[in-house]
Amino acid sequence: MTTALLQVRQALGPDALIIGTRSYQPTGIRRLWERPYVEVFAGRTAPGAQPPAAAPTPYGVGGGSLSTPTVSTAEATGLVPGTRPTAAPAQPAQHEAFPGTSSDAAVDEFEQWLQPRLSRFEPRSLALVGPTGGGKTTTLAKLAARYALDRGERVGLVTTDTYRIGAVHHLQTYAEIMGLPWKVAQDPPAMREAVAALAYCDRILIDTSGRNFRREEARRELLALLAAANPESVELVLSLTTGHEEMEELAQYFKDGPLTRVLLTKLDEASSIQKLVTALKVFELPLFAVTNGQMVPDDIWFPGARQLAQAIAREAVTVDA
Repeated sequence: MTTALLQVRQALGPDALIIGTRSYQPTGIRRLWERPYVEVFAGRTAPGAQPPAAAPTPYGVGGGSLSTPTVSTAEATGLVPGTRPTAAPAQPAQHEAFPGTSSDAAVDEFEQWLQPRLSRFEPRSLALVGPTGGGKTTTLAKLAARYALDRGERVGLVTTDTYRIGAVHHLQTYAEIMGLPWKVAQDPPAMREAVAALAYCDRILIDTSGRNFRREEARRELLALLAAANPESVELVLSLTTGHEEMEELAQYFKDGPLTRVLLTKLDEASSIQKLVTALKVFELPLFAVTNGQMVPDDIWFPGARQLAQAIAREAVTVDA
């Protein structure tokens, strides 16, 4: 702070005062290109004026006869006069997106219903499957960042999505930003080679292509790739904007498939959180996670039963056991 005061006075004059400070620590994937910094709010008194007691506003110094220049820093040890870094916008906790209140009795009821329907098992290898537009690749990147950046694990990525234009490049971009090894597997032999090449990793995450699952050929290809990969868990990635009839059709399609859990996406675009309850009832699979935005890695939620029950109860959803 002494160094900061000296630089503030060098920039603003000997009467300058430090009014307040604010620290910023980058989180998640932003840690790869952003550095921590301390933002310093400073000003100087006009001749004969007394320093105000009021605290500074977020964008300068409020009250009294102080002027409002701001001195910011990219690091705690060096101030850069006249600049102001743009901090990452604060992300609200996902469960706070549902306003209103609910009774304890309703929350208790939903918590009891949800408890056996949530899964916290984190397998060494997992594959994401599901229809086109569900957000599989973005979700894979969020999971990769969770394991690689937050936990320091070695994570390998595999994509089979060679049908969609730009899909391989999409995954490649995420992999290169996070410094992760990645492979492309177009057929079962290539999948076996990719998994073997990444065997040294702590976790292997597999992204599959979104196909028209009404076509039997697409179903056979997916099952063959999954058999070659032999993941510990297969997650059905499903957008919560999906209609009830489509959910029923997908559930019928995957009835004899190797699904382990559901991973529900686009909660922020869904008309109601009731769609989450509908998906759990239709597919009769435990819930792994929920995503509620495009930000990597922030917009993914691993709710507890109580937390999710509170959100559901606020909408007064009726759940049949």
